[in-house]
Amino acid sequence: MRILLLNQHYYPDIAATAQLATDWAEWFAERGHSVTVLCGSGKYRIPHKGHLPDANQPLPSIQLHRGVRIVRVSVPDAPVAQPAHASRADKARHLARRAAAYGQFLAKAAAKLTQLDRPDVVVALTTPPFVGALGLCAQRFHRAKLVLWVQDVYPDLLWASGLLSKDAPFTRALAALARRLYQSADALIALDEAMAARLVQAGADPAKLTVIDHVADTQELKPTPRGHSRLKHSLGLRDEFVVCYSGNHGRGHDFDTVLSALSEQARTPTEPPIHWLFVGDGDEKARFLAAVPEPLRKNVHALPPQARSELSDVLAAADVGLISVKANMEGLVAPSKLYGLLAAGRPIAYIGPSRGRIPALFREMDLGVCVQQHDGPALLRGLRALQADPARWQTIAETCRRLAQTRFDKRLLLIRHETLLRSLVQEPT
Repeated sequence: MRILLLNQHYYPDIAATAQLATDWAEWFAERGHSVTVLCGSGKYRIPHKGHLPDANQPLPSIQLHRGVRIVRVSVPDAPVAQPAHASRADKARHLARRAAAYGQFLAKAAAKLTQLDRPDVVVALTTPPFVGALGLCAQRFHRAKLVLWVQDVYPDLLWASGLLSKDAPFTRALAALARRLYQSADALIALDEAMAARLVQAGADPAKLTVIDHVADTQELKPTPRGHSRLKHSLGLRDEFVVCYSGNHGRGHDFDTVLSALSEQARTPTEPPIHWLFVGDGDEKARFLAAVPEPLRKNVHALPPQARSELSDVLAAADVGLISVKANMEGLVAPSKLYGLLAAGRPIAYIGPSRGRIPALFREMDLGVCVQQHDGPALLRGLRALQADPARWQTIAETCRRLAQTRFDKRLLLIRHETLLRSLVQEPT
């Protein structure tokens, strides 16, 4: 098959969708398919250690990397994080800069589409939302099949995050565009059943919907014995119990419940200590760190984004991996960090809605700690119970690894992607 993949960010960027797209495209190239990726040159999330020794060095406009032809259009870097106490004007400028980078990508990528060879199928990620519209342009211009790989549901995510009013004209226009995309696409991929339900409500045809989770790379990520992490040792920690959050510290993630748990921990200083590690960046990180109770500042550690090559060591630093999603994000997002934690064999502390892949798994089996938003004391109690029971910790770790291997392994799920694409172009499996 000749495949065109559309996403604003791609290798060597380490934004979540960039990593997902990179793994996906390289796997298809390994399978013998012709894969072209159309993306932007702007850097979104640059690793602290990694593949870009000079962050100011421009990326090539055309590059062949691991069998994938990467075509980049020139756009400025997208700003990621805001200071903790940014003014309303600063926030407006921050969003305007991000929107400008996004707008330049869309305009230049739309022009570049007409210069590319005709693909059999176009796969468009939907983060940010108008990338799907690029897919629609490619579908019409090249007479190709279109697959929308839905990462976040727009415009619902924007008003749920407080960025737009639900009744604003732009929100209504974006909802109309989303409905047009869902109805025009030849297939849609949702990340769990809650997201699929949201898409149906927004106008998608259930017959075109396929639910395929993000993947766990069980060959790249393997369980590491507790305490065997260079990163953990670099922080001066050895046998201390560490809860690690790694990834985007964005508006859709619930850090207030974590602050509630920290406040509860500060009131019980005689209990065995719990350390908290936050790796990554995003709009909420500075605000969260500024609000950490003073007695616990020495227990809370913060690091910038780490390179993909460091992921295994980052996960190994955790005794428990933290996933937090605001309750109003139900069906709008599906945290990809779940699958890395499963592959690494790390118990999970989940804060979030009661519907979606993670709470469904918790209803099947014990994966660690599962609480709803605002219940910080319950989060702390669950963590202390896990801290005090090494035998249960080991059982959960083995359950997580087994789950990654049997249900979410990369090779199992990408075969489903390939089967879907082959069915659209009527190519034999």
